[in-house]
Amino acid sequence: MATAKTKKENTGKAPSSPPIEKHSYRACYKRFTPEALALPDREVELCRADVRIAFTNARRGVEAVCSDPARIRKALPELPLDDVLALPDLGRALVFASTRVTAKPASSREIEAKLKIVADLREPMLSLAETLARRGLLPKDVVAEIRAGSGKYDMASDGMALAHLYEEHAEALRGKHPFSEEEFAELQAASEWLLDNLTPDGARRPAAKQRGEAEKMRDRLWTLMVRRHAELRKIGYYFHGDAFEEVTPKLQSRLSSGTAQAVVEEVEDDEEIDEEEDEDDVEQPAAPASP
Repeated sequence: MATAKTKKENTGKAPSSPPIEKHSYRACYKRFTPEALALPDREVELCRADVRIAFTNARRGVEAVCSDPARIRKALPELPLDDVLALPDLGRALVFASTRVTAKPASSREIEAKLKIVADLREPMLSLAETLARRGLLPKDVVAEIRAGSGKYDMASDGMALAHLYEEHAEALRGKHPFSEEEFAELQAASEWLLDNLTPDGARRPAAKQRGEAEKMRDRLWTLMVRRHAELRKIGYYFHGDAFEEVTPKLQSRLSSGTAQAVVEEVEDDEEIDEEEDEDDVEQPAAPASP
């Protein structure tokens, strides 16, 4: 199958399903992946930090000193404030990446369960798509491309392609199919999980390779965090002087044991990457910061 079948087109039309929540951990991970991958290898720092503590310190620092962005832009016009304001979401992406480092490899049972979800939705959606294509409501070549091919990986790719196809043509198909937004979301989630956990020949991805790739992404996101947090501490120093350590602590500053436990529980409650979802599926930081 050609890769074009899963490419989203900008139609200017509203999608039929709600967008991914802005602050979900998985969405944040996807959001920052391109920028993390663009970092030169020589600039990537190894992450040996407790990423949950780093996330919490960064988030609380932003809350403490960035409540008035207009004032900051006026006082520090050269500072990349948008990057600083995105630190909490970057922290969520980092936490999500760290879970992938320690995640267990997918089991055969998990793979079969996800394949069943895709299989149960793929055929009725694809059959109707073929009918709609014959009536000129969907592109025939794209639908034919989805029908072609076989195998587990191909089925997962089909699921992703179908979800995108119905979304791209939502206006033209409104009222012409029985499928719910929840079914499209379920199909897309199961397909994404399979594409993450299968190789093109349908075999499971080697766990060691997965962990290696996950570690590299974690290190890249950590590097972005270190760089942006340095800018946050500049804001703290500008407005609070020597007291900036209290409002913008270092990324690995430890709290009292009781407070630290509360922080861990808060992060775990806030995380939208529970076990069920997981189973579906730089050098030169600016002074005065140091992780």
